[in-house]
Amino acid sequence: MNNLKKEEARCRKSIKTNWRGFVKLRHLIDLYSFAPTQEWEPVTPQGNEVFHAVRYGRPDLVMWWNPEYKQIEMNSMGRCLWFLFCHCNDLPF
Repeated sequence: MNNLKKEEARCRKSIKTNWRGFVKLRHLIDLYSFAPTQEWEPVTPQGNEVFHAVRYGRPDLVMWWNPEYKQIEMNSMGRCLWFLFCHCNDLPF
């Protein structure tokens, strides 16, 4: 039983939910215009969000500003859109 708790704690530490430093501010406007071509509908950001979009049947795509690291962070849907954007525009990952 004790080993199970240790394994759960180890797995919780390795789950990455905030992907930081991929998107630069200079690409944010281009990403806004690219999202509707992939069926993402931008909605009004709230709080420290810089980009928020929804798509039917998917979790929300959220990017937000982290003042501590001075970088944009995103969830996994944001990371997927960013990689697709880079691929379509020949940008380095």
